[in-house]
Amino acid sequence: MLKIHLCPSPDLYELYHRSGAAVIVVDIFRASTTIVTALSNGAKGILPVTTTEEARIIGTKNNYLIAAERNVRKCDFALLGNDPSEYLPEIIQEKRIVFTTTNGTKSIRIALENGAKEVLVGAFINLSATIDYLQKKQYKEVIVLAAGWKGQMCMEDSLYAGALVSILLKNNQGDACNDGASMAKDLWNTFCSDETQRLDYLKKCEHYKRLEENRLANVVPYCLKMDTKEGVYGVTGTLKEPWITKIQ
Repeated sequence: MLKIHLCPSPDLYELYHRSGAAVIVVDIFRASTTIVTALSNGAKGILPVTTTEEARIIGTKNNYLIAAERNVRKCDFALLGNDPSEYLPEIIQEKRIVFTTTNGTKSIRIALENGAKEVLVGAFINLSATIDYLQKKQYKEVIVLAAGWKGQMCMEDSLYAGALVSILLKNNQGDACNDGASMAKDLWNTFCSDETQRLDYLKKCEHYKRLEENRLANVVPYCLKMDTKEGVYGVTGTLKEPWITKIQ
């Protein structure tokens, strides 16, 4: 059975690291949802980088599409920001993208730099596909690394762990392995298992309000839908060039 750990912030990852565990990096609003969308729409690969300067230099030097966001807004020098609706097939198909965001790409790099066995990018829109992959790979432990906001916990990211545990428990295939995952499961089952209920509940969260203040909250219903995508996406490159691609 899969044992699910929730790490509620990338700043705490060293405390949660387990050798041999798969890590699912989750940034529901919006980086991980954007990555899954872009790759399912035909992007060739996504290179996560930590700084905006890296994105600008690497993208320009290699003729990659540049995607960059800070504090929920697209950076002026970038073609793309951090909104799934921007990643249309006619723009990104067969293209390589260098990508930096406020929280999500940093979290991916932290997991890699701390020796994660495998790093996946998770979202509600491909949750079932990710569960199937974990079972096929016969992992015993999974760490959900919630990207949060500038080191602080975010409700929507932690709830992914709750959904994961709830589905596994229902099928007698896994359970929560720490208090965070257990609380997230209870919160999911109580307030968020229904799509309409989930949207209403998460309108209370800080990041929803942040998006709403910047007139970007229209993407939230898309981010909260379950299983609209069938692929699984993870890091297949090196630590120096950790390309994210479709792995199943």
